[in-house]
Amino acid sequence: MFNIIKDVITKENYELVDILNKINKLWVENTLTEEQRDELVNLARTNANPNNSYAENTIQIANLWEYYQRLDIRLSKLENGQGTTEPELEEWPQYVQPTGAHDAYKAGDKVTFQSKKYICKMDGCVWNPLVYPSAWELVEE
Repeated sequence: MFNIIKDVITKENYELVDILNKINKLWVENTLTEEQRDELVNLARTNANPNNSYAENTIQIANLWEYYQRLDIRLSKLENGQGTTEPELEEWPQYVQPTGAHDAYKAGDKVTFQSKKYICKMDGCVWNPLVYPSAWELVEE
């Protein structure tokens, strides 16, 4: 089983969270040794392709609905002569799961994730700091 999973990872046609869950499941079932699990997890994180790790449609729809609501509020304010300036952006906004390449995090982006602050270290990052910790730098306060 180790060689099959390794072959899938080497071909780089997998979703990172999905493959990590499968690797851990095989490890829990004693199909993989701890050393094999560690090797596969590191290989999966190294070879991960952001284009394979987009959120499911339900998450995309929820994010679009939230975006629509914000736009509707802004439009209403503009129509009523209120607030013609852009809103001030928060320095450490909450992490939001990207839905595609268009909203993936870039190197230098700052986020708050599980009450901790992180700075993204790679372009095209669609993973949170728990799934792909080497893509994020924890900022100590």
